[in-house]
Amino acid sequence: MNKRLDWREDMDEYIRLVNKTEDYIESHLSEKISLDDLANHANMSKYHFHRIFSKYNDETVKQFVTRIKVERAGIFLAVRNDLSITDIALQYGYNDASTFNKAFKKYLGMSPLEYRKARNDKK
Repeated sequence: MNKRLDWREDMDEYIRLVNKTEDYIESHLSEKISLDDLANHANMSKYHFHRIFSKYNDETVKQFVTRIKVERAGIFLAVRNDLSITDIALQYGYNDASTFNKAFKKYLGMSPLEYRKARNDKK
């Protein structure tokens, strides 16, 4: 029974951690976000943050941050045709369009340009 309570407490802590992490990422999308930044925001040591995050997640912290940024950038690509892909890359904290393109393709299976065209074709 004691292990069961520990598991629930860990899961509750993990859920709070993920929520705080997502909130932080959302409010800092244009910045480079490090494990230190996220741990500080969650009021945890880097070690404890990483341990709790990794225990229940199939992604590393870096992968999680990248995925959230790419997903949000995808929304922007679909609705803001007036902005170039480079502008969107910079807005989401990437130093250049090339790095953004690689991350985008890895997570969504197509380039930002292909994604934008596919979304516009559906309109």
